[in-house]
Amino acid sequence: AAPSGDTASVTIGAPRFAPSLTPRDGPGIDAGTRNASASAAAFDAVLAQHLGQSEAFLTLFRSSVRSGRTERLASATARELLSTNRLLLDSRAGRDLRSRQLLQDLELVLAQITQLRADGDSTDVHLITEGIDEGDVLPRLRIAVPAGI
Repeated sequence: AAPSGDTASVTIGAPRFAPSLTPRDGPGIDAGTRNASASAAAFDAVLAQHLGQSEAFLTLFRSSVRSGRTERLASATARELLSTNRLLLDSRAGRDLRSRQLLQDLELVLAQITQLRADGDSTDVHLITEGIDEGDVLPRLRIAVPAGI
């Protein structure tokens, strides 16, 4: 059976949407805005992961210092964290004042740890742990890292 004239008029009169719009898009939202938002979220995730790893590393470092042994891997791990830290300082994450200050303080501590000799000179280790304590680096890292990271 052929469609009635009323059905055809409803079909013809139905509003048409541009195929490039998706249901979550709205007026004024373009691909650039979505990309910038996704990029910001990615930087935030990388920053949170880095700060979480740094907090865990510094906690283990302090624990090993208290027990009288400095781990040989401390320097290598600190070097890896330091390189990521420097990249983050030069990225969008480094533009935020609070993040930048924390990353700079963390950079100093990590750089000091990378310079530790294998024998772990107690004066150097004391200066590093003192810097961690006086700069409130660990508490600031714990505050900056979202739960579950």
